[in-house]
Amino acid sequence: MAVAQSTQVDLDVFVATEYPKVVAAVGLITGNRQDAADAVQDALVGYLAKPPGRPISNLAAWITVVASNRARDLYRSRAAEARALEKVGVRDETVDAELAGLDVDVAAALRGLPEQQRQVCVLHYLLDHSVEQVAEGLGVSTGTVKTQLHRARKALAARLAPERGEEEHDG
Repeated sequence: MAVAQSTQVDLDVFVATEYPKVVAAVGLITGNRQDAADAVQDALVGYLAKPPGRPISNLAAWITVVASNRARDLYRSRAAEARALEKVGVRDETVDAELAGLDVDVAAALRGLPEQQRQVCVLHYLLDHSVEQVAEGLGVSTGTVKTQLHRARKALAARLAPERGEEEHDG
């Protein structure tokens, strides 16, 4: 209990005194302020979820290093994605045009799903792949795909269903 309490105290002090400076530092290191804020938040979540095994004498420095590494990883991932899309002749405008046809609420609900559920939904419903094709592409069984689709449909229905009060007024 003492470790969790000291972790919380360290985090409270960090957020109150160091957070803006660390975000700015990570932004300078990575060249992207928005990604820096996201990376610092990810580092904080990681710190809370699994604090380092050794004592951290300077939490701000530790968070800065972890967040910078995460931001660089994100940058590399985006760059690799852009190169892959360029190789197959897909431009960002093409991708944006495809997404523009998708309802804003549906897109937001999809983004809220866990990654595997989101993958199977996009492949099955938006790209019109069969359950078998999705399973083959993801390297999982058809049963796994069906389970993930079922869970995703339930989650999407819950997110997209009108509020109970609205239904009563419509009737």
